[in-house]
Amino acid sequence: MNFLKITNLAYEQFNKFLEEKNVPAKVIRIYAAGKSCHGPIFNITVDSPKDEDLVQQVDDITFLVDRNLFIQYSGFILLCGEENGLGTFSLEPVFKPEQSDCSSCSSSSSCSSCDD
Repeated sequence: MNFLKITNLAYEQFNKFLEEKNVPAKVIRIYAAGKSCHGPIFNITVDSPKDEDLVQQVDDITFLVDRNLFIQYSGFILLCGEENGLGTFSLEPVFKPEQSDCSSCSSSSSCSSCDD
């Protein structure tokens, strides 16, 4: 099952990033790293497969995600800096909830409490 959307450009740059960081086993877990008023925050780490994981092979990189995380967010999109205009990689869910967990703002694009 494919849970990750990644372009050839993003793949090439991500693979180069892993090689520059000397990551020998290219087994990468997508995980929920927290929440902000702008929605969930996701990150990656090197890991090993677990029983509850979905596994997707993209050339020589293996991506892992917990099945429940996939069900909750319908998959993920990995973009490189050239694609997202941020200058660095971004990882976004396919389905992004429209709720704010921040009492200091009302999901505006700029929140002084969350920008710290």
